[in-house]
Amino acid sequence: MKQQLLVLLFLPVLIQTQNAFGQDSSSKVSVLFSTALFVPVSVAIQGGIQYRLNQRLSLLLEGAYPTFYPDNDYEKISYWRSGIGFRIHSPGGSLNGKYYGFQLNYLYRELFDKDEGVVHGRDGVYRYDEAIIKSPVLSFALIVGKELTIVKGKSFADVFLGLGVRRIFNHYEAKNLRITSIDTPPDDFDWLLPSEGWRFNYPLTRLHVTTGIRFGLRM
Repeated sequence: MKQQLLVLLFLPVLIQTQNAFGQDSSSKVSVLFSTALFVPVSVAIQGGIQYRLNQRLSLLLEGAYPTFYPDNDYEKISYWRSGIGFRIHSPGGSLNGKYYGFQLNYLYRELFDKDEGVVHGRDGVYRYDEAIIKSPVLSFALIVGKELTIVKGKSFADVFLGLGVRRIFNHYEAKNLRITSIDTPPDDFDWLLPSEGWRFNYPLTRLHVTTGIRFGLRM
């Protein structure tokens, strides 16, 4: 009898706690989707999971894999990318507001050039008959963004902009590699290098700019 009485007395509290937990847990996890453009041109589908650690802090895990390769100068291109990000949301823990954070990404990138090509070395310009180009990229960016609700409590758009640096780790395995001219290469830390950053047979540091939009669904 006493146990039944205790249950009746605490039943409203238990129900309220359960409801609160359910409401809180429903907004902790979000699934995000977007497209990504890799260089040389290839289009990827990117997916991720965002987890709200608390009202102010969230963790984002992402991965991307190319789904479409337009015609290009390379016989084979292999890519994939993974990333992790931390975000600090605006005060109040709103699910529909501004956030600041940082994003760390690793891009695996390998190309096979079956034709004759040119690559810059530290001591000059080289020509090759064919080459396997390994050019993974590690990038870091400070991010500012905003989550905009599309359907109340469920879907949203995540618009963001970031600025940072990326390190390109280039390595050529080339056939008949031969020097054609002596030239002073650009510094490792040079913002104004050509867009084809893999055309240098040594590591480079570049300016990194990232922007885009993700579409998310709160679970």
